[in-house]
Amino acid sequence: MAKVPLSAAETWGMVIGRDGVRVRTRRSWAVLAAQEADCLCCAATPSPTPPREMTLRLALVQMTVTDGAPDENVARAAALVTAAPPADVYLLPELFTTGYAHDTWADAARGAARTLDALQQLADARDAWIGGSFVAATADGGIANRMHLLSPRGASPSSALVTYDKAHLFPPMGEPERLVAGTTRVRTRVGRGDAAADAALSICFDLRFPEHYRRDAADGATLFLCVAEWPHPRGETLRLLARARAAENQAWLALCNRVGAAADGSTFPGGSCIVAPDGTVVADARDAADVVLIADVDVNVALRARAAFPVLPLRVPGVDV
Repeated sequence: MAKVPLSAAETWGMVIGRDGVRVRTRRSWAVLAAQEADCLCCAATPSPTPPREMTLRLALVQMTVTDGAPDENVARAAALVTAAPPADVYLLPELFTTGYAHDTWADAARGAARTLDALQQLADARDAWIGGSFVAATADGGIANRMHLLSPRGASPSSALVTYDKAHLFPPMGEPERLVAGTTRVRTRVGRGDAAADAALSICFDLRFPEHYRRDAADGATLFLCVAEWPHPRGETLRLLARARAAENQAWLALCNRVGAAADGSTFPGGSCIVAPDGTVVADARDAADVVLIADVDVNVALRARAAFPVLPLRVPGVDV
């Protein structure tokens, strides 16, 4: 694999694949700081490049999925994560172990513990948080589309596994009749020290429900982690919603979507991206298959944006959520 500079000042977004490294977006921290100042209507001097320990490195694993083949897909995900540069958080797509192969969900849910073991080993080996969704059994014997976020052992605060069950089930993909909807929003801390972020978890169709994100932001979330299996022909809508959720809540948003074709002929556009608190896409995987998009983010940008241009405190009780 070719070596590339990892300084945020030199390379903002990198796409790393099996064929080497392709830089999709070059963007300096000075440029981001200047745009931040513009969008906040203030004349603040652009801040210098923050040191690495002050930034959170996000890695989005935009991968193809072999429908109904958990072992193969877990191996593919592990290979991509292992080959990528070090990061603080790696995100995998929604239902990355099976796709929408409904007839395999029951067996996959029973085998979820094996997938969790593999991901925990990966989190420990990379000393990073790893998240993605796959089907899992519920306490009442049903099946949930569950996002799992695993932290490396020894991380502080210690929270080995955080889960979120998809609340908004998607009718066109047959979710409501096969899955149990979640009823709880989930937030957690990711990262270490001054670079740690208050992160809220979400899955795909949740993006169409802004109240979900607004409540998380009002509770303190500064980073949205969203995994998706969002199909064509609505790729542009996916990006529009991701940018809107980030901008309206003045929060970072990391979106990891599936790419490639499914067994039934449906296709997925990729488009995994990192969105800044002003709604700007600052790193973009486009339609590349089996790649890892890397970006360093300063989580304090969200806090500075909210302090300079307060929006959340202006919500009207009885009118706004």
